[in-house]
Amino acid sequence: MSAVIARTLEEPLPESLPRPDAEEEWWICRATGGDPEACAWLLRRYRARVVRLAAHVLRRPDEAEDAAQEAFVRAFRSLRDYRGHGRFYTWLYRIVVRACIDRQRLARHQREACLEDARVADARQGVHERLLVAALLDQLSPPLRAALVLRELEGLEYEEIAAVLSVPVGTVRSRLNAARKRFRTLYERAQEEEQSV
Repeated sequence: MSAVIARTLEEPLPESLPRPDAEEEWWICRATGGDPEACAWLLRRYRARVVRLAAHVLRRPDEAEDAAQEAFVRAFRSLRDYRGHGRFYTWLYRIVVRACIDRQRLARHQREACLEDARVADARQGVHERLLVAALLDQLSPPLRAALVLRELEGLEYEEIAAVLSVPVGTVRSRLNAARKRFRTLYERAQEEEQSV
């Protein structure tokens, strides 16, 4: 299908579109009455141009075929609105452009909705994660919790932590090592429990 669209895009546009002739008017009249053969004739006559136009408007050749199909469905449903004052293609052109714009709006709306859903999920995940971390920190002894919070959450250097806790730097290192191991064990256990639920 993409090869067909690519070939269609490479075809030069005619200098001027054909003027409605008696034959086209006859087919349009029959299509207005619901004649499937007449609809097929119009489809064959304008399909390549509609697909090419949709590809240019959307800037996505992979979606052009679907947009063209949607435009033809709209056109055949509202064929009674065509008054024959201008060229049929001009009337069809407006329908194609509207279908493409609607498609782009829908895609943008869906992307925004997906982003909003992702933000809500991230926010929920963030709240859940913070609650989990707080609960796990509560399970550490006060000296281990203090060392871990000062280093990981407050970003203090080892010497600063030693000064705050009034302990040697070596004690800070050993407490941090013990706190990280204990926290990791508690965190992994909590993750396993969540996955088993």
